[in-house]
Amino acid sequence: MPAIGADPMQILAAAVSPVVLVSATAILISGSNARYISISDRVRSLTREFRDETCTPQRRNTISREMTTFMRRIRLVAWAVRVLYAAVGCFVTVAIIISASSRHAMLSAATIPLFATGTGLIMAAIICQLLELQSSSRTIQLEVSDVLPSRRHRKSSLGDSSDRRD
Repeated sequence: MPAIGADPMQILAAAVSPVVLVSATAILISGSNARYISISDRVRSLTREFRDETCTPQRRNTISREMTTFMRRIRLVAWAVRVLYAAVGCFVTVAIIISASSRHAMLSAATIPLFATGTGLIMAAIICQLLELQSSSRTIQLEVSDVLPSRRHRKSSLGDSSDRRD
C-alpha cells in the first residue's frame, strides 16, 4: 500500500482495482436480480394456475412438486445477491481505505483481508448460482414429466423391452 505522503496518483491507481471489482460484481448482481425476477414470475404464474378451478389434480400435483424446487432456487439466488452486495461493501471499503492510507497508515493493513473477503464472497455467490442452475434442471424435469411420456412408457409403446438408450 502507498506510504504516508505518497503521490496522490499512486493512491488513485491503487484504488482503481477494487473499483473495477465493484463494477464486475454489479454485473453479477444484475444477472442474479434478473434470475430472481424470472423465478418469482414463474412462481406467481404457477400459483395462479394451481388456484384455477380448471386445473386438473395431476397438474396440481406437478405444480406442488415444482414449488419446492422453485423455493429452493429463489433462496439460492437471494443469498447470491446478498453475498454479492457484501462483496461490493468490501471492495468499496478497500477503495476508501486505500484513498485514506496517505493519512492513516494503520488502515492499509486491512485492505488485503477485506479484498480477500470480497473475492471469497464472490466465489460463494457463484456457488449459490451454480446450485440454483442445477435446481433449475429439476423444475424443467418436473414440468415436462406430465407432457413427455416416461421412458418405460416409450419402450412399451414401441414394443421394445430392451434397455437401449434413445
